[in-house]
Amino acid sequence: VMSDKPATLNLEEAKKLREIVDETGLLYGLTHTYLGYPMVKQARAMVKDGALGEIRKILVEYPQGWLSNYEENSGENKQAEWRTDPTRSGISGAFGDIGTHAHNMAEYMSGMVMTEVCADLNIYVKGRLLDDDGSILFKMENGASGALTASQICAGEENSLKIKIYGEKGGLEWEQMKPFELVHKPHGSAMQIYTAGVDKN
Repeated sequence: VMSDKPATLNLEEAKKLREIVDETGLLYGLTHTYLGYPMVKQARAMVKDGALGEIRKILVEYPQGWLSNYEENSGENKQAEWRTDPTRSGISGAFGDIGTHAHNMAEYMSGMVMTEVCADLNIYVKGRLLDDDGSILFKMENGASGALTASQICAGEENSLKIKIYGEKGGLEWEQMKPFELVHKPHGSAMQIYTAGVDKN
């Protein structure tokens, strides 16, 4: 089974889903489309191959602006209606919607699991029921630290997912708005920009 997020509406349902997968041996997947970009895969391979050395710091952000105003009951924005409704989208708004992509990108690109988080979630738009903004500090399994922000009230932004990973030997940067470029910053050497081939026909 392949589904979009949210996989479940709460932790109890998620645990039950895990039990079903374990009992049946069947496969379950959750769509995270940003992982399909060639430069994301390139970055993951470079980290795995040790190009950055031991990972120390991860900075990831996902600002959007489409919920800067109250759109829920306008009758003109079906996306806003269900994405901000706890009965249909679960207990989280911006973090459940786009924060999951930032979290997934941090774990996928680094090849590590996030083990500790300290979160600050906010609701800025009056009348909204779920978070529309937030930040977390986190630790990865190797002790690396990081910061993650996700917000849907950053007026003027579209899908500006960005990630920076730093290790003892240098850093990598990738942006969803320039998806076919990967910036490599080796310590003590010139910056390199890797570009994926794009067929423009």
